[in-house]
Amino acid sequence: MIYRLVAYSLILLGIGGTIYIGVEGIYGDDYDTPSMRIESASRQLGDSSSIILVDVRTKTEIMADPAPWDNTIQIPLLALEERCLELTVYKDRPLLLLCPTGNRSREGARILRQAGFEAFYLEHGMRGVND
Repeated sequence: MIYRLVAYSLILLGIGGTIYIGVEGIYGDDYDTPSMRIESASRQLGDSSSIILVDVRTKTEIMADPAPWDNTIQIPLLALEERCLELTVYKDRPLLLLCPTGNRSREGARILRQAGFEAFYLEHGMRGVND
């Protein structure tokens, strides 16, 4: 687990995708984690969809700019892997991850997809919500 924390803390954006540098080595991600646009997310949330929102921002970021939707689960990205068991109740429902720009939520969605969840990230993050 410490290897992944090191890798998450040293994320660099490259031309071919995200490059993760950690003790385990260097490996890439070709942006194959699915995203959802704000229009689609708002429509589905308005239609009482079964989407569960997971906010991977820090507490300070959440206090400064709270999510406009109710029932958002707040788990910071660095705690997501160890708190993944809390989300097993929602294993059969899609999870939409939120962050300021979409970078951390994309990484969180990738973690959850590897754990067997149907996870998406909000394209352009909370910045897209406020525009």
